[in-house]
Amino acid sequence: MRWLDPASQARLKGLALSPRRASGLSGAPGKHRTLARGHSRDFAQHRPYSYGDESRSIDWKAYARLDRFYVREFRAEDRIPVFILLDRSGSMGYAGAGRPSKLDLGRHVAAAIAWLALSQGDEAGLVTFSAQAQLALPPRAGAAQLGTFDDALTAAAASGETDLARAIENAAEALPRRGMVVLISDLMGDTAGALKAVRALTARRHEVLVVRTIDPDERDFPYEGPCLMEGLEGGEPLFVDAREAAPAYRAAFARQADVYAGSLRRAGLPYAVVETGGHWEAALGRLLSR
Repeated sequence: MRWLDPASQARLKGLALSPRRASGLSGAPGKHRTLARGHSRDFAQHRPYSYGDESRSIDWKAYARLDRFYVREFRAEDRIPVFILLDRSGSMGYAGAGRPSKLDLGRHVAAAIAWLALSQGDEAGLVTFSAQAQLALPPRAGAAQLGTFDDALTAAAASGETDLARAIENAAEALPRRGMVVLISDLMGDTAGALKAVRALTARRHEVLVVRTIDPDERDFPYEGPCLMEGLEGGEPLFVDAREAAPAYRAAFARQADVYAGSLRRAGLPYAVVETGGHWEAALGRLLSR
C-alpha cells in the first residue's frame, strides 16, 4: 500500500476498532458480538418462546423434555461500516520544510483506519470533502477493498475553499447508513460551526472519532521579520511583521486547540491531534485505546 507501509502496520499491530454501540449499527457478519436469535456459532441462552419468533429457533429437544417452547439465542457477530471523512481542502495541502503535507498525513491515518477495519471483518468507506462532500468509496468488506481504498486516497487532491461546518453536514448526508465515523481534518475555520456539525453526526447515532492534523509551523509560527502570508484557500495576500504578530497568533491557536479538546472531551468523543513529521501511529494508538 502506498499510504500504509509494513513498518506502520507493525506499529499498529494489536489495535482494534471497538464501537461502543456496535450491536446497533449493522447486521452483517463481522467481529462485534451481539445477542441474536437463530443459528450461529456460539450458543448463549434459552428464553421462553414469544409470538413472532421464527420456528427454526425453537429448541425441540427442550420442548420434548419440558413440554414448553423455548427459543435458542446465540452470540452473533456484526459487521460495522466504518466511514472515513477526509478533509481535502486547500489548507490540507500545507507542508512545512522537510515534512509531508497535512493531507498526506491524513491519508496515512485514513489508510490505517481502513486497514484495521478490514482486518477485523468490518467495512471501510471513504468520504472526501472541501466545499462539497463526495462519497469517494462506498463501504465494503474484503481484502480487495484495501487496494481500492489506497487508490481513492491517492486521487484525493487538496484544493478549494471549505466551509467546515457545511462540509461535515454534507458528508453526513452522503453516508448511506449508520456506522463508525472517523473525521480527519485540520479543523481550520469556524470552530463553533465545526463542533455543531460534529454533534449533528452523533445525533444521527453515528459513533464518531475526530483526528486533527496540524503542521508544527501552524502551532509555533516560526517566522521572523516582514512576511507575505498567502492563504491556501483564496483571499488576498497579507504583509505582516511576523515577530509582532507571533504572540497573538500563538495565543489564538492555543485557544482554538483548547476549545476543540475541551468540547469534544465533554461530548464524550475520542479526539487526537497528529502532527506532520511526528509519530502518528502512537497518537492513533492512544486514541483507539480509550
